[in-house]
Amino acid sequence: MDTSDRSARGAGIAFDIAFALAAVLGMAFTAYMISDSWGGSYAVFDTAVAAVVSLLALGRRINRTWTAVAGLVVVAVAIVVSQVADLPQEPSPIASLALAVLVASALRHLPTQWGWGIAAGGLAVILACWITGGFRAVAVMGTLALLGAVAVGASMRGADASKRAAVERRRAADEANRQWDPTRTF
Repeated sequence: MDTSDRSARGAGIAFDIAFALAAVLGMAFTAYMISDSWGGSYAVFDTAVAAVVSLLALGRRINRTWTAVAGLVVVAVAIVVSQVADLPQEPSPIASLALAVLVASALRHLPTQWGWGIAAGGLAVILACWITGGFRAVAVMGTLALLGAVAVGASMRGADASKRAAVERRRAADEANRQWDPTRTF
């Protein structure tokens, strides 16, 4: 393992800690705001959905495909339930952020077709949010989170590919130099 691998692992841990902190604080703030405007019991469903999707986002390294698919399913079901039960519009800002983490991770690490399939599922979930709730802040935040996830995931995938290509070129050059080194003694 080289130094860049260790620093990448450290950055991943720092990202997860920052995300977990933002998720907990965001869920508390959202629960407070929903309790203040809708009533206390309405915040329970929203907080539960955000907590489940956030836990999936934190556990994404276990299996990136299934955690992303599970996140999409949880948010899609939450949209339908919130519409049928007359609850606040889903996905909440924290659930949207967690879903964005799952989509970006899928785009970066999964095979191309799978990553873009999950991104398409994210688009379908956001479209369902717009259809069921109309033009509201929740839908706008979810859209921005998804667009950001696609941009970050795709650009990080490209950066990873460039890094792998550079390492391969360096390895090939080292191999060529080792084979043709005129100062090398046998």
